[in-house]
Amino acid sequence: MPRRLDHRRISKYRNYTLAEIAACLAVCRGTVRRWIKDGLPALRDIKPMLVLGGDLIDFLKARRTPHQKCRLAECYCFSCRMPRQAAGGLAEVRWDTTSTGNLRALCAVCNTVMHKRISAAHLSEVQAILEVSIVQAFEPISDRRPACSNDHFTMEDEDHA
Repeated sequence: MPRRLDHRRISKYRNYTLAEIAACLAVCRGTVRRWIKDGLPALRDIKPMLVLGGDLIDFLKARRTPHQKCRLAECYCFSCRMPRQAAGGLAEVRWDTTSTGNLRALCAVCNTVMHKRISAAHLSEVQAILEVSIVQAFEPISDRRPACSNDHFTMEDEDHA
């Protein structure tokens, strides 16, 4: 997945060479050349080739993909890289606190485990769409009983002849 390039590193009042663009955005010069081939306006008749900062900002903003928002009964699948429905309409919730928990489900396309944070207020709406089972949360380590140190065993002197 391509990372998001920060167009705020570019000044719209400045001209940039290919090497300056590559250094400023931490990409390869070949990437900048490919952008020019794909439609980034450049001043090609002068050496070195220059790109106007405003044109570069507009080009980067146009290439940016919008954030994908999951609907209530969807989880984001990192394998498919998009919001997906739960396989078989099944999910489970493990509560971290009294008000929030983690919704886990399998992706309907690739069977990868997906996670989504959910609040207790939205659980009834999710249960109307999915079959949700509530799993008991893990017991925190601090609340557990202390481990047995086996001090109550006494050492006996036995003669094994």
